[in-house]
Amino acid sequence: MRTSLFLGAAILLVGSIAVPVGLSQRDTGPWSDGEVHGRWTVMYTGDGEASGNDDEVVLQPKSAASADITHAGLVHTASSYMDPTFEVTVHTEAQVRNGPPNDWEVGWVLWNLRDDEHFYAVALKPNGWEISKQDPAYPGNQRFITTGAEPKFPIGHDYRVRVKHDWPRMTVSVDGRELATITDDERPYRGGTIGLYTEDARVRFTHLDILHAASG
Repeated sequence: MRTSLFLGAAILLVGSIAVPVGLSQRDTGPWSDGEVHGRWTVMYTGDGEASGNDDEVVLQPKSAASADITHAGLVHTASSYMDPTFEVTVHTEAQVRNGPPNDWEVGWVLWNLRDDEHFYAVALKPNGWEISKQDPAYPGNQRFITTGAEPKFPIGHDYRVRVKHDWPRMTVSVDGRELATITDDERPYRGGTIGLYTEDARVRFTHLDILHAASG
């Protein structure tokens, strides 16, 4: 999340530890802020569109009209997970800002999410990637943990993101290629929900699979 005039609402969710469950293919209509739909809770839609089912989520916030405006959408699991290993497919279909887009205006995957100011995230950008921590102790509430210029992630393709916990280590891979293994030594977040996030982009997230989660 970049520092800008951010148009969205935030709520705090505390869920319970869950185990893998079967997925429903039943479609649902448009979603609104604060609603729960199957395995998903809608934190905010960015004055745009959110819809899907247990196996697919599509987010498209309202198009930003100027460079100092950001619209974002965030949906997260209704359940919380401790040290999860999970995979999800991210497909940024289009950047929707009215004007030149920013590289980070793509689909993000969030984990160990406590609320809108406490989580880890990976963003797959046309010019590379970044792993960050939303942390109010840092300017703009964001700390960049590690970044890379390769591989690049052009718009319009499926990317299978995998996050593996071997606490305190967290490994992020895409399509079987490791981006980084990180350890957070500054007020680490352990446990929380898994989030699907976009800034000024239409993004389709599919096939969230929880492969493993610790108990307690």
